[in-house]
Amino acid sequence: MQIAAVLLYLLLIAYGSLYPFTGWRVPLQGGWQEIWTFLFASWPRYVTRTDLITNVLAYIPFGYLLTVWLRAYANRWPTVFYAALGGALCSLAMESLQVFLPGRIASNLDILTNIVGTLIGVALYRFLQNGKWPGRLLPLWRGQRFVPGLWGDAGLLLLALWALSQLSLDMPSLVAGNLKTQFIPVWELAGNWRRLHPLHALIYGLESAVATLYIACLLRRWPRSLLLWMSLFAFVWLCKLLAAALLLKGWVLPRLLSGEVLIGIVLAGLFIVWARHVPRGPRTHALVVLLAVAVALQWWLLRDTVAPLSDSGARTVVPLNITALAGWIALIWPFLVALFLAPPLLPSPALLHAKEDTESTRSGR
Repeated sequence: MQIAAVLLYLLLIAYGSLYPFTGWRVPLQGGWQEIWTFLFASWPRYVTRTDLITNVLAYIPFGYLLTVWLRAYANRWPTVFYAALGGALCSLAMESLQVFLPGRIASNLDILTNIVGTLIGVALYRFLQNGKWPGRLLPLWRGQRFVPGLWGDAGLLLLALWALSQLSLDMPSLVAGNLKTQFIPVWELAGNWRRLHPLHALIYGLESAVATLYIACLLRRWPRSLLLWMSLFAFVWLCKLLAAALLLKGWVLPRLLSGEVLIGIVLAGLFIVWARHVPRGPRTHALVVLLAVAVALQWWLLRDTVAPLSDSGARTVVPLNITALAGWIALIWPFLVALFLAPPLLPSPALLHAKEDTESTRSGR
């Protein structure tokens, strides 16, 4: 199971590193030696914070999963060495293959940042292992707060995928599009009402409402008080703002206060009030289906704006690294939630509460 998780994440890294998988060619100017010249090149002249952050973030789970697998066969420091070596070799392989893709640029700085991400993943494993205080607290908190079993584990994984989707450069991420031209902050709306995007506002409202209701579905006991619902909703928007802060420059962040965002927040509140009494009920299912339709419609409207290569071989806009993967996750996430919350797959709330009562009775004894 552990090696399967490592291999699956390797496939995700390969997707993010080699997208769009078209236009492969052999470098002819310097012969086959050109494949390795990027290793000894000087640092890139322009380095964006987005590239640095995504290159580090992409390899943190890889370092963690690799350490979990290696720890069963090696001691502490050999595990650290082999995990770092595995991250370096994986990054070297991906960067070397990018030499054959005209839409990608191989970089020695990317290898360095990938190794840093791998080492952070190794340190994260050490921080969360069962013998330490956080390692004991987190499983206990997971068992007390979230539904048990495989269904609960799969639900938390799907929640992690939602968090990853916030790094996308497309809807429903807050950093979607060109913030200078496509999203109008509220203080500039007076003479620009025609530039308001109703579909964007609807997607923001549906996505944040569905994410809030989905978290409520994963809890052992559904939140009843208004304060708890507001806390879940605030957590969802905190994740969205944190992702935006990682990808955007500070002076751009105020423009996130757009008409679409404010309307989306109001719509999300109304949707949550409408469906909150039974988070796993038909109203939540209707919101999920509507979100899937809205996101698919948005993708269809913008399907021609991003293309890997034109017929003439000219380079066009290509999503970079983890943002491309996050964009696809944002597109399919509502469909995964719809499948996950399908009535035949849901554990019975009565059964869950009965298990809780049984466990509490046993602990009381």
